[in-house]
Amino acid sequence: MSGGRVAAALFAALGAFAASAAAQTPARPSAPSDTIVRYALDPARARGPGFVLLLDALEAHVEPDGTGTRTHRTVTQVLSAEAVPAVAERQFTWQPGRQAFRLDWVRVLRRDGTVVSDAPSADRTSDATAAMQNPIYLDSRTRRLSLAGVAVGTIVDVQYTLVDEAPWRRGDFVVGRPFSPQVPLREASLRVSVPVGFVPRIIERNLTVSRTERDSAGRRVYTWRVPSPPIVRPEAFAADSDGVRMSVSVSSPEPWDAVTRWYDSLARDRYALDAPTARRLDSLVREARTRRDTLERLHRWIAQDVRYVSVSLGLGGYRPRTPAEVLATGFGDCKDKTTLFVAAARRWGIDARPVLLHLNGVREREPVSLTRFNHVIAQVVAPDGTRTYTDLTAATIPYGELPSSYRDSWAVAVRPDGDADVVRLPERAASANVSRIRIDADLAPDGRMGMRVAESLEGDAAWALRGALAATLDTVRRGPQLRAMAASYLPEAVPDSFTTFAGLDFTQPTRISVVLRNGRGARPAGPVWLLHIPGPLRQMPAGATASAREIDAQPRRLLPIDAGRILGRRRNELTYRVTLPAGWGAQLPADVVATSFFGRYESRYRLEGRTLTVTRVVESTGDGVHPPERIAEVAAWMRAVAKDDHEFITLTPSP
Repeated sequence: MSGGRVAAALFAALGAFAASAAAQTPARPSAPSDTIVRYALDPARARGPGFVLLLDALEAHVEPDGTGTRTHRTVTQVLSAEAVPAVAERQFTWQPGRQAFRLDWVRVLRRDGTVVSDAPSADRTSDATAAMQNPIYLDSRTRRLSLAGVAVGTIVDVQYTLVDEAPWRRGDFVVGRPFSPQVPLREASLRVSVPVGFVPRIIERNLTVSRTERDSAGRRVYTWRVPSPPIVRPEAFAADSDGVRMSVSVSSPEPWDAVTRWYDSLARDRYALDAPTARRLDSLVREARTRRDTLERLHRWIAQDVRYVSVSLGLGGYRPRTPAEVLATGFGDCKDKTTLFVAAARRWGIDARPVLLHLNGVREREPVSLTRFNHVIAQVVAPDGTRTYTDLTAATIPYGELPSSYRDSWAVAVRPDGDADVVRLPERAASANVSRIRIDADLAPDGRMGMRVAESLEGDAAWALRGALAATLDTVRRGPQLRAMAASYLPEAVPDSFTTFAGLDFTQPTRISVVLRNGRGARPAGPVWLLHIPGPLRQMPAGATASAREIDAQPRRLLPIDAGRILGRRRNELTYRVTLPAGWGAQLPADVVATSFFGRYESRYRLEGRTLTVTRVVESTGDGVHPPERIAEVAAWMRAVAKDDHEFITLTPSP
């Protein structure tokens, strides 16, 4: 395992958890003289990753108002030299406006328990820095530690406590942890303490152990302990709900209405428009002829002309600014932009609502907590009840469409009365994500070739291309892109012309074309010539070759398969048409047609007169969740497609 992968695996293993709080920070505890070293391994005999987690324990004391403490202890043993840099560096982040951070102890031990060091060699605390592009100003602080004496065989024992002194929403908390590590773990545990009589919402998924409950000193303590939990590593095409990965969450028993009413209490007065703001918004849609046109004009202006800047300091992370403030400053974040959109739509009698969600998608409906969200979009409800969703921060995605990262995930719309409408964001059909590439070429007898490439896109790929062309291509940017396209399609070619579109203009179709001159289309090989197949036509067969090998090299699969993720809910059509010199022939590869429960691949080769045509169609045709055993069918499909991985087509010149 490389150093970078070690660091990534360690971060995934240790995870991150949100903190709940207590009114006062308790005294710093002393490091225990426990027997954790009994779990230590002999590095000379260890196999697998460069480190092992001997203990991963989380203990939370939660009050009904959301205050409390969470103490997280991790004990890691280093098994290889390449793991030392990742294990020896630690980082912790908290929000000083409402949280306190306490480093209880950090120790480096030998396998016999001897202390090598009990303090970091370097210790620095700093505030979060806002990026220059799409800046986010956060009330956040980070503490970075470098540990001394970390070497192969040593044990690093770290415990820290986060104290939530003032939760943003009273009563909001969630304590959760997975019990299916990606690396070896000798013992995992979770202990949650609440007052007797307070009944939290507990969600247990796929557990193989039972929790214990006991009352002590007026508190009920829930404990989950899992010795040597089975390793569950990430697997390609895995479904969100898998019936395998173990986890526990403990949260407030409140419903989603409590969260949306709290947000509505912060945003309700922000929907009022003063006279100058109302006049400005009315002017934007004065020439609109339909309800849809009105909303599209409003969306385009907010998404593209109001700059994105997030000032999430204090309660500003949740309370939107007024539309007048947004117009005066010319910038806003997701909640500011959504509030401006909702306020304008409501002024014109359109039912628009804010929607709370997560940028990476919320795949489970519960637990209920404000902390599960970090983004706001808008929902528009038509008179017939039809719901349309739109993201006011996505400048290159048109009204009514959403980025792929949070489609088909759970979100919560805030109704006009403040109550919650829990919704599943719509998915986009494969037939709506289409890429069409047409390549027309003329081959000369000396193997030189001229070529015209035309590409049109719909859906996700189109929005990505719009983003790339959001700014006008100047000479500096245009040159590298042309050279990259030329190298992909036709070796040694000289770009002649490049036709694009304005990425931010939704009235322009997503189409590009390039003309290439004097490329090396074919080269001699004895009595025959080898016709180069452009790179885009080879991407799917070459990728299928690699995927089949990866699947075959994996151990027995554990996780079920989401059919829509195998090909990505899309349809790609590619046509390569070459006019050959007079009298030339071709030895055509065999056609390939592969179908399975998730998709179809079709490749055809034809020679009619002087015209050689190669076509490829890749289409996602299936959906749903399927048993892990069907990975064998996926591998078989990949191997069938891999047979079409041809770099050249053999041509026979005229006698």
